Amino acid sequence: MFLRFLEETSWLPILSLTAASAALSVLGDYVGSKWGKKRVSVFKLRPKNTSRLITALTGALIAVGILAVMAGLSQDVRTALFGMKILKQQLYDLQFQLTQNERNTEQMRASLAEASASLDLTGFELDTMRNDRLLLEQEKRELEAALRIMREESSQLRQELKSLRSEAIALSANVLLGQTAFDEGSTRGEITAGLSELKQQVRLNVLTRISDQSFTRLRDVPVEFDAETEEALIAELLSADMRQYVRALSGENYTVGENMRVMARLETGASILTYREGAPVYRKFVDMSSAASTPEEILHIFLRELRNKAVADGILPDPATNNVGTLGGEAFFMAVDRLSKIAGPVMISASAQEDIYTEGPVVIDIDFEE
Repeated sequence: MFLRFLEETSWLPILSLTAASAALSVLGDYVGSKWGKKRVSVFKLRPKNTSRLITALTGALIAVGILAVMAGLSQDVRTALFGMKILKQQLYDLQFQLTQNERNTEQMRASLAEASASLDLTGFELDTMRNDRLLLEQEKRELEAALRIMREESSQLRQELKSLRSEAIALSANVLLGQTAFDEGSTRGEITAGLSELKQQVRLNVLTRISDQSFTRLRDVPVEFDAETEEALIAELLSADMRQYVRALSGENYTVGENMRVMARLETGASILTYREGAPVYRKFVDMSSAASTPEEILHIFLRELRNKAVADGILPDPATNNVGTLGGEAFFMAVDRLSKIAGPVMISASAQEDIYTEGPVVIDIDFEE
């Protein structure tokens, strides 16, 4: 450690100052002694006091020289001699800033602790909200499942109720039970005979429908017609100047019972020739190579569009089913089979098998033109 002290000490300035001080001391003593022997007086002082003044000035020069040398060689010495007050002021400012920083640090620590506590609370609330969300989602799924089950049960109940109603009702209201037509100029006898045939047709249809609906083979079901309405209808037919149709419809819903009686009502109107035999009723172009539907679906859509066109052309639909005619199952599936063998563009055509009037029915033949 002593060797390190010797190595790190600046010996040159120390030795230089020591030598310069010794030289100045010797010089001052020599000058003072010489002036004392010569009895030199300065500022009217006694020679003895003059010698002392020279000695004092020499010491002062030594001190000033030492300070000058030290200031010239060391920045720290210059700072200590000339900037001590500035250093004190800077030290005071730094201490004040340090105190302020410590206070700010304490405030920041307190804010950080408060923020940390708030963050922990927020995290807890977030976890609580997540748990609540999971519970709500679980309840939502359970409610959706319950709602789905209730909808299925409701649909099943509707089907059962519909089935019960359909089983209970043997004959619904506004069912077309029969129809006929009378040409212009028909006599009363011809009209009466035609109405009698229509009544027989109605009774047969009523018996068939109720037997099929109730799964009971009935021998007879009374069917009644309003006499006044029938007489007014005959008078209207006698005075008509064009072909007229007569339709018989069921009056209301009827259930099977011991005293079951069906009331039929008669309607009449102008019977206009809408489609002649062999005339096209409806045509539709279909490209089977790009069709997204099956041949069966395409024919179902074609028949539905044909029905809409026939109604728009003036054909009266069945009030209960909204149909204008029927296509037999054998004819339909034969048409499906023919259409399924076509792989390109095809024109589907429906033409009238016979003359079709306003009252219908629309009886057609289906043909395909590739």
